[in-house]
Amino acid sequence: MFRARTVPENILKKQARDKVLNDATIKRRAEAKAKRVESRKDFAAKAEKYQNEYAAADAATIKAKRDAKAAGNFYVEPEAKIAFVIRTRG
Repeated sequence: MFRARTVPENILKKQARDKVLNDATIKRRAEAKAKRVESRKDFAAKAEKYQNEYAAADAATIKAKRDAKAAGNFYVEPEAKIAFVIRTRG
């Protein structure tokens, strides 16, 4: 005659605890993935905006050079704005 095997209580508790932790981990990973997908969309939108901005600036520079040449003038590109700040103590 077979006797039903009983599972010790500590094993059952560990299995329940592991299931709860595993479910929480799966949920946390899914939320993190959704957040990454959303942030990548934001990054792509910002990159496209900056690319359009740079292209417009380049087109404006080219147009200014052509207009100046057509008028018989010269176009001088603006120089970088740099500030050197030195702090003296005392």
